[in-house]
Amino acid sequence: MKTLTTHCLFAVAALVAAAGSASAQNYKAEIPMAFRAGNKVMEPGSYDLKVVSQYTGHDYILIYNRTTASTAMLLPISGPDAPKAWTKAGNPLISFTCAGHACTLRRFWDGRDSATYEFPAHKLPKAEVDRVAIVTVAVTKAD
Repeated sequence: MKTLTTHCLFAVAALVAAAGSASAQNYKAEIPMAFRAGNKVMEPGSYDLKVVSQYTGHDYILIYNRTTASTAMLLPISGPDAPKAWTKAGNPLISFTCAGHACTLRRFWDGRDSATYEFPAHKLPKAEVDRVAIVTVAVTKAD
């Protein structure tokens, strides 16, 4: 019994250490249209975005709609460098790829690093590709 208790204490200590080594950056955004984040459809509204950096080096992003209280968690991949217009402005940005009224979250830039976060998305049928537009929404750094 004493050995089991000792193992449990070490496991709890490891979990606390892992949780303590993650850092987060918070952002706020007003998103005026419905969009797909991963496999989830998110409604227009006020959003909190939290970039959580794990001690393993893998980041994930939590997206929380303050109006509907819906949440999505995304595992981004390292994307290309931010476009020059984004870096010149220096403000965090998110971009969506839209075909008609259907928009999908595609990239996020934190306003500092050269690279962007990119999110996987379903490929559009070739017939819709020529109707794709990029909608950029400003994001503000939260306190």
